[in-house]
Amino acid sequence: MSGDNPAATFRLEALDVMDEVERALLDLGRRLGDAQLIDAVFRGLHTVKGSGAMFGFDDLADFTHHCESAFDKVRKGLVPATGELVSVILAACDHMRGLIAAEADVAAGQVFLDGLSAALAGAQGVTPVAAPSAGAHWRIRYFLPSGCLANGINPLALLAELRELGDCQITALTDAIPPLAELEPTDCHIGWEVELSGAITREDIEDVFLFVLDDMEITIEQIASESTPANDHLPTAETGAIAEADRATKNTARVSETVRVPADRLDDLMNRVGELVIAQSRLSQLAEDMSMIFKGCSGCWASMASTSKSPGHGVSLVSLSII
Repeated sequence: MSGDNPAATFRLEALDVMDEVERALLDLGRRLGDAQLIDAVFRGLHTVKGSGAMFGFDDLADFTHHCESAFDKVRKGLVPATGELVSVILAACDHMRGLIAAEADVAAGQVFLDGLSAALAGAQGVTPVAAPSAGAHWRIRYFLPSGCLANGINPLALLAELRELGDCQITALTDAIPPLAELEPTDCHIGWEVELSGAITREDIEDVFLFVLDDMEITIEQIASESTPANDHLPTAETGAIAEADRATKNTARVSETVRVPADRLDDLMNRVGELVIAQSRLSQLAEDMSMIFKGCSGCWASMASTSKSPGHGVSLVSLSII
């Protein structure tokens, strides 16, 4: 992501996402059983919530979380889409826009949440649609853009969003970390490989990286389920041994390239990187202030020297000698 003001960039792009959510809601009001529209609303709300939290719009993230959770139930077939539910979410979009612009009263959101609870309760008596029958399995490998930390991107928030999509295994890729003397504290040198399983589409994954997708390096591939056999025949002892050897080889190669890092350890490292960024900023400001002071002192000395040499002031420098 580029731009001098990440918050302003987020506001512009979040409002575009809200436009898409509202269009999908209006269409959904006429076709309540449309699964694609339901997915579109959920993805939009999920994007606004996750990106809002990442850029420090906590009130927006908290409020949108309730709306997203409601549509997640619809998406999973636990609760059907009803006209009342669509109307409540559509009305709540105006409050979300106000939170994006930092103009809305946070407390006023409770009115919409009460209406949302009533709409969900009313939908309980309606027979829900069937949940998705099968899940997809994905492998995502990505590196965030250089300088993402300075632009306010929180890598941990992105990982948290991926975890919310389904069953998730995360591996940190540390090959690109330079020696300490060459390390730039504002650059994210760690990459990630993530394996996801669940009722997930490629669009769901891309929406997580919506605000950095154009600048980052990412590959998304759908993989076969480990529980699904390659053919209808049972494996023989020989083929099983070959498959096991091949799997061991791949795992060995992966261990040589990657290292697993506990979440709390990674969280601590990210906090320290943030502290380094703040310290570097303070030192840069201090250096700039000192430079201005030195320039001011230099001007004063030049002025004093010029004044002392002027004959009109009756002042001269006298050489002193020891008598």
